[in-house]
Amino acid sequence: MENNIVSHIKFTVKDGCVDAFVEAMNKIDKDPLFAALRTFTIQPDEHVFIVTNIYDDIEHVMSIQEKGLAWLDEVEPLLVCAEDGSRTEAWSGPIIFGRSEVTPCAPYGFDD
Repeated sequence: MENNIVSHIKFTVKDGCVDAFVEAMNKIDKDPLFAALRTFTIQPDEHVFIVTNIYDDIEHVMSIQEKGLAWLDEVEPLLVCAEDGSRTEAWSGPIIFGRSEVTPCAPYGFDD
């Protein structure tokens, strides 16, 4: 986890385009270039998707950047763009603290 880079990318999808966006996400997820990428997607609102990617290191980020940007160009017609033309909101950086192992919780004790 020492060299891992994390990105959080928020997509806002136009009305009527959610199914097409999900289909496009499923398609790129099957691309072999992205096979080693740990990724999670949440949908906190009907038209909002937040994708979290965990990269092994900065070289991993750079190795998929071109393909990722090409995919973003493809799905741009499905997205609500900001006034400045941005297609997404994004945050990224190295992991500075975290835990990746599972620590079991102790069972609750009930006093009779």
